Amino acid sequence: MTRTSSEKSLHPAAPVAARLTPPTCAPAPAAGIRGRAAKAALTIVAVLLGLHAHGFSIEVVKNENASLEVYGRGQMIGVIESVDDPTRDDNRLYLFMKQSRLGFKGNYDTVKYDTQLAFGGEDTQGSNTGLTLLDFVADVPVGNNAWFKIGQFRVPYSREGLTDRGFMNFGDRSIANLGSYQTRDYGLALLDTGGLWHGTIGVFSAGGRDIPQRYLPERLGVPEIVGRFGYNDGVDEDIYHVVQTDLNLKRTTKAAYFNALYMKDTLIGHSSVLQSRTIDKNLLIDTGFNPYINQGGGPGLGTIAGTKTMQRGSLWFVGGDAVVRRFLAPGRALEGEVEVNWGRYRNRFGSVQLSNFRVQGDYQFQPFELGLRYALLNMDSKSGFLSNSATGTGATAGTPVKQVVNNQLGDSIHEITPSFTYHFKEHNLKLVTDLPIYLNCPIWYDKMGNATPLGSQPVGGYAFPDPTSTTQNSLLATPGNSTARKTVVELRMLFQFMF
Repeated sequence: MTRTSSEKSLHPAAPVAARLTPPTCAPAPAAGIRGRAAKAALTIVAVLLGLHAHGFSIEVVKNENASLEVYGRGQMIGVIESVDDPTRDDNRLYLFMKQSRLGFKGNYDTVKYDTQLAFGGEDTQGSNTGLTLLDFVADVPVGNNAWFKIGQFRVPYSREGLTDRGFMNFGDRSIANLGSYQTRDYGLALLDTGGLWHGTIGVFSAGGRDIPQRYLPERLGVPEIVGRFGYNDGVDEDIYHVVQTDLNLKRTTKAAYFNALYMKDTLIGHSSVLQSRTIDKNLLIDTGFNPYINQGGGPGLGTIAGTKTMQRGSLWFVGGDAVVRRFLAPGRALEGEVEVNWGRYRNRFGSVQLSNFRVQGDYQFQPFELGLRYALLNMDSKSGFLSNSATGTGATAGTPVKQVVNNQLGDSIHEITPSFTYHFKEHNLKLVTDLPIYLNCPIWYDKMGNATPLGSQPVGGYAFPDPTSTTQNSLLATPGNSTARKTVVELRMLFQFMF
C-alpha cells in the first residue's frame, strides 16, 4: 500500500480563496465578542468543508500548478515490563504519548515536497538537536524516472530503518535496529525508479538532523556516502517510502535490496561530526558502547580526546534485506521479511564491530493481523566506554582515563515478539498489541544510587532494550554497581490515529 499522493485527488479543486472564504457577515457594534466569535466559527467551518479527505492525508489545495496535503499521526502506548530487580518492583507500568506528528506534502509544478514535524515526548532534547523537524525535502525530476532529493530526509539504509512506523504491525522496531539504524540526516541523493530495478546514492553530513549553523575549524574526512540498490516489483512506492504491511494487496509482490555506507569522520571545533550527535545514534557510534570513538591517546589507558588528540575514525555498514507478500484472497495475505547487517568502526586506537539479523512474518485476515518476529543483536566483546572519574561522569578532555569500563556485551541478545493488530479503519485507526521477549538481555543495576546522610540509596535495574537504558551503562563505572544477563518480558499496547 502506498501513501496517497497528491495526484490521487477525489475532486478537482477550485482556487483556494474561493473554497475557503466564508460569507461576509460583519457584526454590528453591539454584537461585540459574540459577533467576532461567530465569524471565526464560520471561517473554521468553511475551511473544514473545503478539505478533501484521503486515505492518509487531507487535501487542502489542488490546482493545475500546485497541491498541498496535510497529514498527521498520534500514537499512545502502554507498556507492562517484567524485570528481575532486587531493589524496585519487578513489574513496571508505563504510559506515553509515543508519537505526535504533523506533516505537509504536495507539489509545485513538477517538484514534490514533504515536511514532517515531531511534537510531544518523542523528540528528545539535546544541545544541538532541540528542534522538532524530521523531514524537509524537495524531489526535483531529472528524467522520466529519476529524482534529485535535497534537504533533510531518511538515510537510505536498512528496510526496517526506512519503514514508516505508522505502517507497522509491531509496537516498535526490533532490537536489531539499535545496531544499524541510520535515522535522518540532511544531504543530497539521486533516486532512480525506472522498471523493476531501483537504486539511490546519497551524500549526507553524518551529523544527524537539525544541526544549527556553526562555522568551526575543520579537519576534513569523507562525508557519509550511502547507496541502496535492488529489485522491486511493486512492494514499495520507492526506496524512501516503505511500509511493513499492505492491507490492499491485489497480487503477490516481492523486493530485495543491498545497501552500504561509508564515511571518515571530520574533526570540527572541539569535537567531530559523529560526536556532535546528541540523539539518534546507533550503538556503533555511541560513546557508551564504542570505547575508541572519543579516545585521545597518551600513556596507559590514554585520555578522553581533546582538540589536539581526537582521532578521525572510519565507519562502514553493509547489509541486505528482502520481502515477499503473497496474495491469498481479498482481505487475506501472507507477508515475510528478512534482513541482515554488519558494521565496523575503526581508528588508530582500535576497532569495534557489530552484526544483526531479523526475520518476521504476518498473516492478514482483515480486520485482524497476526505477526511474529525474531531478531538477533551481536556486539563486540570490546564494547565499552571511557571513564575518568569514580562516578563515570565529569569526563574532562585531556585528563588521564582511570578505566575502560566493559559492558560485557560480547554475548548475543535475542528477541522473540508475537503481535496482534486490529484495524478499526486500516492504518488510520488501529490497535497493536505485542509481547517482546528479550533473551540474554543485559540489565544494569544501580545499587549505589545517590549518597545521602543515611547512606547510598539504591535505584534499581535498567533493561538494555528500553529507550532510556541504552545509555545507563555508565553505572558500571561506580564500584558496587553491576550488570547481569536476564530474560526481560514486555506487554505493549499501542493505539494509533492517523489522517
